[in-house]
Amino acid sequence: MEAHVQPGAYKDVVLFLATAGVLVPLFRRWRLSPILGFLGAGVALGPYGLGSLAHRLSWLSAFTIEKPAELAQLAEFGVVFLLFAIGLELSWERLRALRRLVFGLGALQVLTCLSATAAAAVLIGQPPRAALALGAALALSSTAIVMPILTEGKRQHSLAGRATFSVLLFQDLAVAPILITLTLLGRRGDQALSPGLALSLLPAVAALKVI
Repeated sequence: MEAHVQPGAYKDVVLFLATAGVLVPLFRRWRLSPILGFLGAGVALGPYGLGSLAHRLSWLSAFTIEKPAELAQLAEFGVVFLLFAIGLELSWERLRALRRLVFGLGALQVLTCLSATAAAAVLIGQPPRAALALGAALALSSTAIVMPILTEGKRQHSLAGRATFSVLLFQDLAVAPILITLTLLGRRGDQALSPGLALSLLPAVAALKVI
């Protein structure tokens, strides 16, 4: 039995690739990272870009992504492959050589940004738990965006590139403790800051030290 392909089944994928095929060469010509071209394409074609106007101008629906959740699966595959490629370049010797930058500069960046953002959130009226969540989220960067920019500029082995890579690596290591902490804060409610919270975090801290 022959399968029949609907004409619009791959419309979102084709539309995104076509838009990126136009924006990426333009960004290269302007000597900007093509990553910005892909991000620009996603913002322009997404539900908060042209999609927000599609209900007023019906012809815009042909130039917007109708099913962003399905397209997000392709993006997740891309991030997985990118992080796998980064992992191939990370050796034990390199990690050992960068240990002071990773656990020194990286920890300083995360703690400073988290504290400053959380304090600012408290000042504008956010409760402590919400302020901590905002601080933790805004203290992290995207390895999937920063590393390709460094690689494209051949700066990953420079002093600034090593420092940047070290900070990103510590941020990746800090994701699991941050998620565990926020989960416990959300479940415990008003008792979130009790001594039991610190005891419940000990396994996560021990596992991170072993890693």
